[in-house]
Amino acid sequence: MKLWNTPITSLLANASLTVRFAVNSFICIGIMTSALWFMVSNYLINQIVEREWQTTAQIVRTDVRTFLEDYDFKAQDRKSVGHKFVALLEHMRLSPDIVRFKVYNPKGIVIWSDDKRLVGKSFIDNPQLQRALRGQVVADMSSLEKHENIFEPKSLSGAVEVYVPIYSESGRELLGVFETYRRPDSIFHAVREARAIVLFGAVGGGLLLYVSLFAIVRQAARKIDEQQENLLKIQSELVASQRMAAVGEMAAAVAHGIGNPLSSIRAAAQVAMLDTAAGDGSAKNQKMTENLQDIVQQVDRMQRRMQALLNFAKPLEPRPVPIEINSLVCDVVETCRARFSDAQVTTKLDLEANLPSVTSDVNHLEQALMGLITNAVEATPRGGIVTVRTRSCSPIGDGKIVEVSIEDTGEGIPIENRQRVFEPFFTTKPHGTGIGLSLAKKFLERNGATIVISDCSSAGTKIAFTLPRDAGATPTAKLQ
Repeated sequence: MKLWNTPITSLLANASLTVRFAVNSFICIGIMTSALWFMVSNYLINQIVEREWQTTAQIVRTDVRTFLEDYDFKAQDRKSVGHKFVALLEHMRLSPDIVRFKVYNPKGIVIWSDDKRLVGKSFIDNPQLQRALRGQVVADMSSLEKHENIFEPKSLSGAVEVYVPIYSESGRELLGVFETYRRPDSIFHAVREARAIVLFGAVGGGLLLYVSLFAIVRQAARKIDEQQENLLKIQSELVASQRMAAVGEMAAAVAHGIGNPLSSIRAAAQVAMLDTAAGDGSAKNQKMTENLQDIVQQVDRMQRRMQALLNFAKPLEPRPVPIEINSLVCDVVETCRARFSDAQVTTKLDLEANLPSVTSDVNHLEQALMGLITNAVEATPRGGIVTVRTRSCSPIGDGKIVEVSIEDTGEGIPIENRQRVFEPFFTTKPHGTGIGLSLAKKFLERNGATIVISDCSSAGTKIAFTLPRDAGATPTAKLQ
């Protein structure tokens, strides 16, 4: 299977820039660190080993010059010079690393060994010996399995063979080759230390590089995310401004179309009220007067709604005043009483007593409450309940904000639509306009309120908003 078709690659393709960089850079820096450790450690090990072999060769040559002469390598009677080689061996054994040695003549024949069985034998097929006969110091760290090692004890199985060419005092004639057996413990200890030091250095440097690059890329990714968020915000504001322009044109057309008829209706109702006031004061006239007053009030309310729609496209600055929120909630619920009755929905008020007044534009807040309650009624099936609650709360418990919540027992709003429901003209209702919640959010935000949508504890949707309390407010009693 190809690498780019693996699930890990697919997962990384969908990951953020920081995660992809973290994984890819970790792999790359890990490979680089391993390669660096391998190359540097091998270089240092070769240098350490080469230095050890050269030091061994120098020691051997110095001891040979001390105990032997050129003639001792060429003497035909080996017994006459054997005691010198024995003395040399005893002296070299004072070093804990050198345990034994053999001596070859220039033809590759053993002329002295502490194992007499090897004397006189030729091992010309030994490649290390051949290189030493050509003047090189050679070390063999492989196991002792060559032909000349057939008599070596098992205790020397881990020894290192060092071949040291010996020249005459003039340096022109090769007298022979010393093959020394060294215990590699000190060398291996130095090698392990070198590997550990290089490993710690490589890993530390790799981690430092990784952390530095990760911090830089993470900061860059954050800036990119911020720029993307700003771009999306600008695009959203541009779309919203275009929608507001459309709303403004629509509102102006609607206001122009029904503004004059509403004024005529209001004027006619006022004239009729004057006529009934001049009547005989019967119960019938009083009832008619009340109905005419309701007509005038509803016309005034409709005109305010039209003005609010115009303000939505061309917002007016709010005029905050102290408001008794419980009284306003009761007024709005009473206004919607007929709508509750038509929808066969029950209203439940849970208004906290001694609630402080809030600072807001009364018209904005009234219209926002009207829109939220109307939306809750439309979302609640027949026989359902719409609950309106008020309470004083604060993140630190000092009661500096007032929360108003409207809960319904409908089907609820899907999570993916909870932000879109506040967009102008977005609606999931067959005959909805998509303006109610958008208007409510606009009015609330202009007065410093925050609005949140969540699920109810049982079912349905809860829409809550918070308002700052009036700085000089006094608690108001719960309305009955």
